[in-house]
Amino acid sequence: MFQRPLLFALLSFILTSHSYAETLETIFTEGKTSGNLRAFWYDGNRELRIDRTALTLGGILSYKTAPYEGFSGGISFFSSNGVTSLTQMPESGQTHNLNLDGSSINTLGEAYLQYSGYDTVVKYGRQRLDLPLANDYYNRMLPNSFEALSCENRSIDHITLKGAYITGWKYKGSDTFVSPTYSLGIDRDIAVLGAIYSPASPWKIELYDTYVRDVMNAPYLQIIDNAIWKSSDGTTFSGALQYLNEQSIGDSAAGEVDTSLLGLRGTLTKGEWSLSALYTRIGDQSLLGTGGRYEKMGWGAFITYTDLQIDGESENAGAEAYGGVLTYRPDSTFEISAKYIKIDQSDSVQSNSASLTQNPRPDSDEVNIDATYQPRKEFRLRTRLAYINYDRESTSLYKNKAYDETNVRIIADYLF
Repeated sequence: MFQRPLLFALLSFILTSHSYAETLETIFTEGKTSGNLRAFWYDGNRELRIDRTALTLGGILSYKTAPYEGFSGGISFFSSNGVTSLTQMPESGQTHNLNLDGSSINTLGEAYLQYSGYDTVVKYGRQRLDLPLANDYYNRMLPNSFEALSCENRSIDHITLKGAYITGWKYKGSDTFVSPTYSLGIDRDIAVLGAIYSPASPWKIELYDTYVRDVMNAPYLQIIDNAIWKSSDGTTFSGALQYLNEQSIGDSAAGEVDTSLLGLRGTLTKGEWSLSALYTRIGDQSLLGTGGRYEKMGWGAFITYTDLQIDGESENAGAEAYGGVLTYRPDSTFEISAKYIKIDQSDSVQSNSASLTQNPRPDSDEVNIDATYQPRKEFRLRTRLAYINYDRESTSLYKNKAYDETNVRIIADYLF
């Protein structure tokens, strides 16, 4: 974990790098301030369970210094504050926007030193990452954040090399940085190596390996082709494939891990319309390191193409998910999508103590209507109307977890 306050380290570096007050003043006066102020409204009506309602206000305020000889620094303050009465919101009712006890989040989410030069960017400190199993997961009030040393190099044509060594992690609904494996009662870091190949064509190939000592090794492959087929009238068909394999290593602190993810996506696009077909198949254990683990080991967002649903069941052990998305985008300011997802679960797989499933569920169907309106770059409004139906007849073990739910989410952003 990073013990020394990184802001003081940044100031120390700048003060010792040049003795002239004029240079010091320039570093700060030519720096940039940015922010994302957010209001999040959530209302969930749940059959047989407690309804959930929440209004949360907050956002991110960031500052980055001007570079000096390739060096720069940055900080970001994260804030999330509940407005509605906590009596209406049990622990889960804050939709992971606040700490688990319902208290506000006010923390230094980013504080880093950065060096840019020779087609390379190196960053040290608290930062947001963009890796398959360790990313900012910014779908609620605040993002995940990490204490890490990260590196990105673009010196080879069409290839981006990435690496990260992660010692700390702050879940999006928390103000505390902890070991990535704190829920296992051990302190282990995450090491990630990756490469992205993007030739001057529609192809992109991504290959990553995520290694957590005494927990798992997880190679990941994604292949994207944005123009498998294109007609003379502009209709295009694109596709993508993803594969993840997780295997326990060393002391197997999370148990004997042996599972996989296979995902397929195909999209037909013509003019203002697009239609996607989605498929996911999970092995005999739930995935580690993703949104399905929530605050325990959810270092990144739901990784599956079928991540359309409320609670992330498409990453459960043995899950098989089918989905479709119809999108209408008349111009750059507005988009609306109708989404459908069906998830087939397995009682026998999920009830196995080795399945690692934290959120067992029956089979389910879900329909979402999502819309985004952004009339100018400073303002964005997003809405979701979702209905989920759990099939009680599909399970003998989890009938108490079978319910229908309707929820509405409205997210308003002011960006500067």
